[in-house]
Amino acid sequence: MTRIAVVGGGALGLLIGGKLAASGQPVEIWTRTEEQARLLKAEGVRIEHADGTADAVASVEAAAVKDAPPGEDVIAFLAVKQTALKPPLLAALDRAVGRGGAIVALCNGIGHLERLEAALPGRTLMAAVTTEAALKIDARTVRHTGRGTTWFGRAPLLGATPVRLAGPIPAETARTVESCLSQAGFTVFLSNEMTERILRKLLVNAVINPLTALLRVTNGEMLATAERRSAMRAVYEETAGILASYGLKASEELWREVIGVCERTAANRSSMLQDALAGRATEIGSINGAVSRLASAIGRASPWNDKLTALVKALSGG
Repeated sequence: MTRIAVVGGGALGLLIGGKLAASGQPVEIWTRTEEQARLLKAEGVRIEHADGTADAVASVEAAAVKDAPPGEDVIAFLAVKQTALKPPLLAALDRAVGRGGAIVALCNGIGHLERLEAALPGRTLMAAVTTEAALKIDARTVRHTGRGTTWFGRAPLLGATPVRLAGPIPAETARTVESCLSQAGFTVFLSNEMTERILRKLLVNAVINPLTALLRVTNGEMLATAERRSAMRAVYEETAGILASYGLKASEELWREVIGVCERTAANRSSMLQDALAGRATEIGSINGAVSRLASAIGRASPWNDKLTALVKALSGG
């Protein structure tokens, strides 16, 4: 029998793990700390509606990722920030997810898929992009702040042009991923266009995240002045032009998508702003820094992305 695990006890990990469990599916949540694992195992995941009212409390199995029981039949949803993808976590995943298993990577930015392929040979590697919105309230409580869509498919490896794809996904594995997410109430699609999906999300994050972090404003407040919109547009133009060389279908519709995200999530603080305010390392290196690296690889300049990367690193201490 296939085992389903969710790696990460942040907002997205709690949301996916909690929703899977609430729909009656057995799920394990693998957390960074033993303390959070004990809490989740004892009290379950508490899911809230967007208005803060209670939705469900779901019982789950939980373990610190370093102590997760190994298996050959594990499908692991990787819901961590790229800053967590360091050798100890990769080694723990190598031990826990056997060579017959699979990884569904939901990380922001780019670069993680190449690291996962190198560290976890023999596993089925899938990329996933989601527009589900969630806010972690405490170690066991998550607020589902906005419903969205999730796409998954073969992982594009963006280290070179043309983009290379990771190995194929067995049909049964794809059906299991789609079925368990659908049963949990998520809208999910198997996609043959994951390069486009990942690059679109990278573009949105590269425009919104660093500027909100530097200006200390919510997503919606980015639209409040002409000067902020102008800065957004400049970052957008540079980034879209670079990503077009890697397969992004650049169009004015993408600019409307960036504006739409700010409008739909007007009250939200971006994850990069939250990390900066808390003094944590940000994902700037895997978002704007990654755009700069893609530009350098094809001989293009990326002054906006270069400067934003340097400023956010200075702001957060590295």
